[in-house]
Formats: sequence, C-alpha cells, structure tokens
Amino acid sequence: LTLVNAATCFDRSKLALEGPGIAKVPILLYPLALIRLLPLFTDEYSFPQLLIILQSKGLPSVIDSEEREAYMGRIAFSLPQKLKFMPQETLAWRLSEWLDVGCSRMDTKLDRFQKFPKLPVLIIAGEKDKTLPSIAEAERLSSILPNTIVHVVEGAGHASTCGSRVDLTALMRGSFPEILQPKQKNNGSGPLDWMIRRNSPNTLKEDQENNTTEQRRTAMKPVAAEGKGIYFGLEPRYNGKEQGLSPLLYWSQKLYKKWK
Repeated sequence: LTLVNAATCFDRSKLALEGPGIAKVPILLYPLALIRLLPLFTDEYSFPQLLIILQSKGLPSVIDSEEREAYMGRIAFSLPQKLKFMPQETLAWRLSEWLDVGCSRMDTKLDRFQKFPKLPVLIIAGEKDKTLPSIAEAERLSSILPNTIVHVVEGAGHASTCGSRVDLTALMRGSFPEILQPKQKNNGSGPLDWMIRRNSPNTLKEDQENNTTEQRRTAMKPVAAEGKGIYFGLEPRYNGKEQGLSPLLYWSQKLYKKWK
C-alpha cells in the first residue's frame, strides 16, 4: 500500500479552511478566487524546474529515452483537454462529500489494518506541502498502520511530491523488495503469501548476480540525487542535445502505439 500526501488529514488542513469559502463566492468572482488556492499546491521549485525542462537544459531523471520524453510530451499537450474548468458545484461536492466525509469515514476504519500485520505500507509526504499537514499525518498513520515506511520528499509541495524531486518507481522498489521478484503463481497459502520474501537478504543479491538491477533501480540516479536546489532530481538530457524532442515525433509510429 502506497499513500502520497494522505488526505486522511483533510479536516486539519489549510484546504479545509480556505476551500469551502471559495466554493461559495459569487459566480463572477469564482475564477479569481480559484487562483488563491494555487500557492497551496506549488513550491519554490515547481516553476523554475518547469522552465529548465522547457529550455531543454535538463529533464527529470526518469525521462531517459525518446519513448519517455515523447510520453511526457503527449501528457503535457493533453492537459488542456483533461484538466477542464471545475464548476463551483463540483468543488463544493469534492470538498464536502469526497474529502470531508471520506476523511471522517477512513478515521473510523484505520484500525482494520491491524488485521494485516504483514501488509507493507509506504507513506510519502512532501516536505513543503501547504495543502495538507502531510508530514504530521505520516507520523500519525505510521503509529497506527503496521509495517510502515515513511519517506519525506525534500522541498516538495503538494503537487510536486510525485514530480522530479522523487524517483517514485525506484522508491517503491526499494521499499517493497517483492516487486523485484519474478511473478509466481499463488501456491495456495493465501493472498498475502507473496509478502513472505519481503526484506529477504537474497532479494537484491539475486538481481545483482543476474544483472537485472540496471533497469530496476531502487534509488534515484546519482547525478540527479547530487543536484542542488532547483537541479535536485534533474539530470542533463539523455541524448546530450541542446534541443528537446520535436513535438511532431510525439505521436510518430516509432514512439507511439495506440492500444485498442
């Protein structure tokens, strides 16, 4: 189980204080009021890192091939279509019925996780999250949920916790060694039998002997991890070029396949 900036603390958040008021402002003032929420989701590195990427001076360490850069480009181009304007009624419903009610219900059910002591849990929190008190909530949840690992993403705000400042896939592999194991059929001992090998000292050793860890790293790449300030999590372009991949190639036959 992986939790990122767990919303189980919504009732103690700045979003809970400021959001409902914005959902009630006069309709003509609503678009401007929404802008007031933007600082809650960003951090000091968000826009500078975006500028570095747009200028082709660096890329998130996980974007290390044409295929991945094309995928990132397709996502960027699709955002205007996917992120549609949120009506006031939708915001009000999400804040009350989704977050507020959901938070309350989850609080009454957290003790149920005690029934699964072998269930590994990774809680990720942004150090600069201004939307939710994520670090305090991570500490609270780690005292309730068994077998928990807490990882704080340095300098990350709410929206950037899963951005370039963390190699999420590598972090999950490092936290859940069973991910690195070959898929095996269930031997009938139960749905959680795959957890038995968790924390086995042979887990990574076997991968190293089989030379299979290169594409399944368990930590951020060294160059990205050694970056300072806005360069943390970024590394030079994988192909050494000063220009990014042409958008004309994002949907090319080589780099894009549409699944039916």
